Amino acid sequence: MIPQKFIAIDIDGTLYDDHDHFDIQRFNQDYQALLNRRILLIVATGNSYDAVQTIFKDCPVNTFVAENGGRIVINGKDVISHVHSHSTLQKLMTFLSRKNYQPDLFSLSGASNTFIDNQFKDVPVPFYPHHRYFISLDQITEPVYNVNLNWFKRRPELELIHQVIKEINQTFPMQLQATYSGAYGIDILPYGVNKAVGLKELIHHFPNKTLKDVVAFGDTSNDLEMIQESGIGFAMKNATTDLKQVADQITSKDNNHDGLLYEIEKQFLS
Repeated sequence: MIPQKFIAIDIDGTLYDDHDHFDIQRFNQDYQALLNRRILLIVATGNSYDAVQTIFKDCPVNTFVAENGGRIVINGKDVISHVHSHSTLQKLMTFLSRKNYQPDLFSLSGASNTFIDNQFKDVPVPFYPHHRYFISLDQITEPVYNVNLNWFKRRPELELIHQVIKEINQTFPMQLQATYSGAYGIDILPYGVNKAVGLKELIHHFPNKTLKDVVAFGDTSNDLEMIQESGIGFAMKNATTDLKQVADQITSKDNNHDGLLYEIEKQFLS
């Protein structure tokens, strides 16, 4: 089946409510109804592919833009990967050690595991199904897509987190791209990688389709490019101000009231 249209959805703050839950039965019904109308739903997320496989283990979704655009998976097969160079990672690790931003969790997203700094060994990480702990970067021998710092315990003012983002981007121009990922976290990606880039690469696998055939839903800064460049961009009612400013439309309900599924049903299935 060649889809006529695509819907790209974020997870955290978009599909998920504030307790990391969503209505699986309703989602699956909507997913099948969309397919019946030749509309393909794509998950576009900052989460690792490992994590999304667990999140959607009881769902039929099989097309993902994971790692904020760094890893594209269609029908369970990797089709495109954007990874950090080892030398840039070494420089980043040295920089972060020197700055001592004191995150509550620090991790690197690899091809098969999430690698967590050993100093956070006592922090529960149920959202990382497969993970290992590391002391030195030399212990990580597989590709790394994403570096994540998170302050989910301290919950500082967002201005402080955005200052960290600014410092990283200014220190590593044309090498790295830090972005706010929601839930007091920062994703650090290879330069030029974002969800819009990943979606564009994915859509190119379908003849005569472009980003203009995509309707996208998101809630925070790492969705900016996707919302701006898709044919129609929806910001969630609970979205950050910067996203609402560039969105074409805003959902009438927030993530705690099934705002995403309500809007999909209203726009495409009613």
